[in-house]
Amino acid sequence: MCGRYLFDPDTGELNEYYKMAFQIKQDDLKIGEIPPSEEVITLGLGEDHKLRVALTTWGFSNHQNKQLLINARSETLEEKPTFRNEFSFHRCLFPMSGFYEWNKAKDQLLFTLPEKEVMYVAGLYRVKDGRIESVILTTAPNATVEPIHNRMPLIIAKKDARSWLENTKAARKLLHKVDETPLIITPVPKKEQTNPQNQMELELE
Repeated sequence: MCGRYLFDPDTGELNEYYKMAFQIKQDDLKIGEIPPSEEVITLGLGEDHKLRVALTTWGFSNHQNKQLLINARSETLEEKPTFRNEFSFHRCLFPMSGFYEWNKAKDQLLFTLPEKEVMYVAGLYRVKDGRIESVILTTAPNATVEPIHNRMPLIIAKKDARSWLENTKAARKLLHKVDETPLIITPVPKKEQTNPQNQMELELE
């Protein structure tokens, strides 16, 4: 499950995305550790098939309760009516510096790519009640994440980013890929750690 991630504009091309997003919204554009319910930077394709930066609210709202649906399982995505249409027509990417997880001792850990590369994570979006909402897709953990958590974000290699966004057949294959992404684990200093128990969020089984 991905319940927090890091957006640091000093990471590669994230600075360019941040500048473009700042032109859309010049105040309260959050950077650093990103929790659910925030307005976040996502990437999609415009009608001209050019890459577009957009601001979306992380989490699908649920009027039946106050919890947000922030993640969806990639393996069963097309079996769920909640996401079937969004997968076909509303795929996006979450650009980030890395994602956080907590170990059994509740220590916060940051997972990043080597050489401070930008990480692209698969997502979906929808328009509801006049705003754009988004979710992060998760998959089975790779060898690095598995000792820490039984899920991880679906990481899309940069070379596959356009295929994920514009080609449904290619995107379907990426849903079921075995993750072999090399990841670096960095413990977060105790004084900077957040409490995962304060989150109100769900992952669709």
